[in-house]
Amino acid sequence: MSGTSRRREVRALTLGFLSLGAQAAPMDVLAAAAEAGFGAVGLRISGRNPGDPWPGPGAEGDGFEQIRARAVALSIRVSSISGYYISEKTSLSHLLSNVEAARRIGAPLISQGCFEPDLARVAELLRDYARAAADAGVRIALEFMPMSMLKTIADTQGVIADSGAANAGLLIDSLHLARSGVGAAEVRALDPESIYLTQLCDAPAVRAPATTLFDEAMLGRMYLGDGGLDLEGVVAALPPDAEIELETPVVADTALPPAERARRAAKKAEAFFSSHFG
Repeated sequence: MSGTSRRREVRALTLGFLSLGAQAAPMDVLAAAAEAGFGAVGLRISGRNPGDPWPGPGAEGDGFEQIRARAVALSIRVSSISGYYISEKTSLSHLLSNVEAARRIGAPLISQGCFEPDLARVAELLRDYARAAADAGVRIALEFMPMSMLKTIADTQGVIADSGAANAGLLIDSLHLARSGVGAAEVRALDPESIYLTQLCDAPAVRAPATTLFDEAMLGRMYLGDGGLDLEGVVAALPPDAEIELETPVVADTALPPAERARRAAKKAEAFFSSHFG
C-alpha cells in the first residue's frame, strides 16, 4: 500500500477528548474540534467509575441529546464515547448505561478500559454488554494498557474470544502498544477487521525509569513527531481507512484554551502525515 494512500488531512482525523485534558467536557471538545478543523471527536461522557464527578451534560434529562444536536450543528461526527471502566466497581447495569449513552448520542463505538482483575468476570460481562451494544448498533473497542488488567493484545484477544462477542475488537494506543513490548509488526499481523480504533501520540522511545506507566500515559504524551515512538511504522501497518484519533494531552500546553490545544495537535499531525505519507 503506498504512503500516499495513508495521507490524512485534519478533517479525516478524530480529536480525542484526552487531548484537552482528562476532564474535558463534551461540549468543549466539540467546539475545539470544530475550530481546529477536525471532522470527528471521541468524547468522555461520564467519570471512569460510578460516583466520579463529571462536568456534564450527562444522562439526566436530554443531556445526551444536547451533545448529539451540537455535533450535528457543527458538522462533527462523534466517533466514539468513553464511559465507565470494566472494574470491580462496575456492574452490568453501569456498562449498559455506556450503551444507552452511545445510542442517544449517535456514537457507533464505545472505547472501553478494563481494570477488573477477574478476567473470567470480564468475559462474562462483555458477553452481555456486547449483546446489548449489538442491539443498539454499537461496537465495543477494548483498550489494552500495561497498567490495566488487559495488558497486551493477547490478553484482549483472549477475553473477546472467551466472551463470544462478535462486535468487540481492539483499541490500539501507540503509547500502550510500545510499552507492552510490541510494535508495528504485531499490528500488521492482526486481522484488520479486529482493529476498531487507533489512538496516536508520541513519547520518548524508552520510558523514564522513575515514571510510572500511569503517570506517563497522563503526563508524558507528546505531539506527533516530537518523540521517539515508531508512529510511521504503526500507521503504515494499519488498514488505509483506519479510524485514527489523536490523544495528545501535552502538559506544557495545559493552560492554553481548548481550541488552541486542538489547533496545535492538528498542526503537528498535519506535519507528521505530510512528512511521512505525503
